[in-house]
Amino acid sequence: MEFMYAYIAIAIIISFIPVLKSIFATIHTLIHETGHALAALLTSGKVYSISLYSTTDGVACTGSRSWWSSVVVTYAGYTFSSLIAILAFFLIANEETVFLFYIFLLIALINLLLWVRNKFGVLWLLLYIAGSLVIIHYQWNILKEIVVYLLSSVILVQSVLASFTILILSMTNSKQAGDAKGLQKLTLVPAFVWGIIFFSQSLLATYYVIVYLI
Repeated sequence: MEFMYAYIAIAIIISFIPVLKSIFATIHTLIHETGHALAALLTSGKVYSISLYSTTDGVACTGSRSWWSSVVVTYAGYTFSSLIAILAFFLIANEETVFLFYIFLLIALINLLLWVRNKFGVLWLLLYIAGSLVIIHYQWNILKEIVVYLLSSVILVQSVLASFTILILSMTNSKQAGDAKGLQKLTLVPAFVWGIIFFSQSLLATYYVIVYLI
């Protein structure tokens, strides 16, 4: 599993190259927004749409039945990303890369069919799904593994970088702090506290992955 450090290093490099970030880091945005959507459904709410943008920003438009469900839905995005990162590396460690490949594909398919409607989001999903189907058709198993290793590493790295960005924004410009600002409105707990929570749990997830799964 030590080879995964190379993929993590590549994921870090990708995160600082705009074009590559737009192509690859959107997988993290997809996972993040899916977390909001699933939380809404699990709390008897509704999912109206999800938008994915080339900037790797995203928006999930959901409806909640109560204050508590609104808190859960708003909190779920960064948490889901960290949990999926742990799950991905757990499956890799247990040589279940093919299963993980299909999990990512299923998430993309569900989002395309049910939720994502903006142009970039639809285009990205179509290209990702088409690429995955080509890999499946030609039985390029090595490429399946490479895709899984890279996407899992990107999700892990982006879960840390995105939550760190929100932490900084929550302390310098809270109006732009996304979910942290949303939770501040719902709970009256300052945005920077939520920023600290998001960033801390991403670091804990990364620590767990590095110490126990790689």
